[in-house]
Amino acid sequence: MRDFGRLCDAGRLALRALVLLFLALYSTVALAEETANRLTIVVFGDSQAAGLARGLQRVLIEDQRYRVLNRTHAGAALVHEESEWLGPILNFVAREKADIAVAMFGANDRLEIRDARGASLHFRTDAWREVYAERTDRILAALHDAGLRVIWCGNPIARSGTYSTDMNYINDVFAAETARYGAQFVPLWNTFADNQGNYAAYGKDRGGVTQRMRADDGIHFTASGYELIAEKLIELFPPPPTHMP
Repeated sequence: MRDFGRLCDAGRLALRALVLLFLALYSTVALAEETANRLTIVVFGDSQAAGLARGLQRVLIEDQRYRVLNRTHAGAALVHEESEWLGPILNFVAREKADIAVAMFGANDRLEIRDARGASLHFRTDAWREVYAERTDRILAALHDAGLRVIWCGNPIARSGTYSTDMNYINDVFAAETARYGAQFVPLWNTFADNQGNYAAYGKDRGGVTQRMRADDGIHFTASGYELIAEKLIELFPPPPTHMP
């Protein structure tokens, strides 16, 4: 009888293990199907990109056809080591999948660059621009090779005239390099400018209500501002899958 009891206990344990294994496999398959039936957007970049990623997540939170992944790093700068700007992208494409990559860089990039020989290249020199363009190309190449559609957001006008001029210079590099890779460059320069093209801190939100759209630093956006940009980007996305599990 004791042996029979042990056999019953072993049988119950085996059955329980099979049930748990089945549930785990079912959950994995269901998650894979759900992901496959969503349009996945991954966002890379600096603090501006981080705000944009959160804006996309808020705007799309109730639309199950979309999935937004935030892979930004607030201090990311193409003038720094590649582990900041290229590392997250290479890690992503090696382990995960998405349909669209949204990139936004440049806010921290008005600094010197060290070239391969360790020499310091001054901002706005031809040598600086050449290296900066090459680093932009490395990002674009990695995303292109992974089969991602790329939407690259330009930097907006800022309250500071000097900062704005520098961002315009950086935007020119991005626009030229994205064109070479068939990526879509989205200028945000006049998104929150007044009728004369000057910086404006206030504007109409998604509901048409006048709100503060720019942060106190005159560079970043408020939540309402990032959500408005998110809506503009969503208009550029291909139609999401119509079937959901």
